[in-house]
Amino acid sequence: MRHDAGHLIIDPIFASEYYKGETSDCFVALDIDDCDCETCSIDRGPIPKYATINLGIVAGNARVSQRLTIHEAKKLAETLLAYTKVLDTVAKADKSSLEANI
Repeated sequence: MRHDAGHLIIDPIFASEYYKGETSDCFVALDIDDCDCETCSIDRGPIPKYATINLGIVAGNARVSQRLTIHEAKKLAETLLAYTKVLDTVAKADKSSLEANI
């Protein structure tokens, strides 16, 4: 069952990027673009500093990186917050239901 609060499709302005490395790992990375180093500056290109958020998901030795505008990032944050509230409510209801049936 999928709750509407936990479903969001963002059609971002920027294209996703795919990287393949030699080191296997698994994590979610969130980079607020505030770095002036050469690599970050080249990756950002003409995009102003502090104007985007770069979200990355690493699985195994592959990484998908997605740059989000402030508006897109806010939509994602609002969806995550709304769904965590639903999950919290469900978890509390389940706990109460279980305790009532004991």
